[in-house]
Amino acid sequence: EKYNGKRKSAAKELGISERTLYRKIKEYNINN
Repeated sequence: EKYNGKRKSAAKELGISERTLYRKIKEYNINN
């Protein structure tokens, strides 16, 4: 995992909020 627990940095790099990123990660984990 590229970001390995660094959601805030990941979200900043991706241009989305940390909360949105967390939700997307949860959805991804549920769907896979």
